[in-house]
Amino acid sequence: MTLKQAQERSLGHIKNLEKGFQKQVAKWFQECWSKKLYVLIYCSSRTQEEQEELYKKGRVPGHPGPKVTNARGYPPQSLHIDQGEGARAIDFVPLVQGGTGSFSAGWDDEEAYEIAHKIAKSVGGLRRLDWETPHLEDASVKGWRELISPQKETEAKKEKKSIFKKNPWSSR
Repeated sequence: MTLKQAQERSLGHIKNLEKGFQKQVAKWFQECWSKKLYVLIYCSSRTQEEQEELYKKGRVPGHPGPKVTNARGYPPQSLHIDQGEGARAIDFVPLVQGGTGSFSAGWDDEEAYEIAHKIAKSVGGLRRLDWETPHLEDASVKGWRELISPQKETEAKKEKKSIFKKNPWSSR
């Protein structure tokens, strides 16, 4: 893969993101590349079906390999699943240059991942998951439940009034 191909593919994924998150990811991507840390964004949005297939990996007969995610597709438990405004997560891999000048995925390049995560932290608005190294997500969202039912978040913030405190004689 050439750097131009990696950049074009990554920018295509950035376009699939929710607008606020898109700006943060674009800033992070630009910062990585300006430091000669070439990263490839290989995933942004997924369908619920794609997410469910990933979840089955390593769990269900006929889906061999290690477990790759804890998030189900049904209900949509991943920030990769577009809830109507764009995806709020990306998966990336550092690129390493081969002897022929082409680039390939450096899946085991822990040092490059660490630098990319530090850049993400300095840019702000991006959160990494300790158990999923190549993943960054929108730090403005607490989790998938907030996206499925935003009214729950609003309701949780409302002050709950206790009938028991007002009327100590009432039963719980």
